[in-house]
Amino acid sequence: MTWLDMPLLALDTETTGVDPLTARPLSICLGESSRPGRWEPLTLYLDPTGITIPEAVVKVHGLTAERLAGLGTTDRVEAMAGVLSDLEDAVRLETPVVGHNLRYDLTLLDCEAQRLGFGPVPRDLIVLDTLVLFRRLYHLTGSRRLGALAEQNGITFPAHDAEADALASLRLLHIIASKDEVIPHVEPRTLHELQACWYAADQTARTEQAFAEARDWTPAFGWPFAEVA
Repeated sequence: MTWLDMPLLALDTETTGVDPLTARPLSICLGESSRPGRWEPLTLYLDPTGITIPEAVVKVHGLTAERLAGLGTTDRVEAMAGVLSDLEDAVRLETPVVGHNLRYDLTLLDCEAQRLGFGPVPRDLIVLDTLVLFRRLYHLTGSRRLGALAEQNGITFPAHDAEADALASLRLLHIIASKDEVIPHVEPRTLHELQACWYAADQTARTEQAFAEARDWTPAFGWPFAEVA
């Protein structure tokens, strides 16, 4: 038995923008997988009252204020209280949190929680990020976006839907791990620490390459939470 046979918690969000420090969550999915093949998602649609949803992002995920109202929204404070409780449970139970580019989602949720008067998202989560893992383990050319990687690995799903994206990242994690003889046997906490090192090394290498090529580049340090100046 490996950690792939143990409980995992998949996370994804749909939001108002690409900057996790300023974007606001519109939908949040936390999907529990108690064992391979088991999927129990909880998707929250957050009340968008007073929040501007740019046309550009609506074209991506289709979440207008009207559509959110039709889906049934939850008060933001109530939603974030529930999300934080689930993440605290993940820490207590040592359940890894799975997703694609979780640096974005966790930083976003951290900012939203503090914006609403809560404390920060727990920093001792165990995070398994399919973007970081794929960059490290598979040196293939092409897009590293979830949709592209899913398609390359035979996963079909409606992209830019929090529940579908969370499940796709979970399935992608199983595929990545199944192709490697070592990763499934590395303790999740150790794998988390390795990803932090791999991410930092990747950003350093990108920065050095940009300097050598005399082009503008702003490194994005900090994983799984963005470093805030």
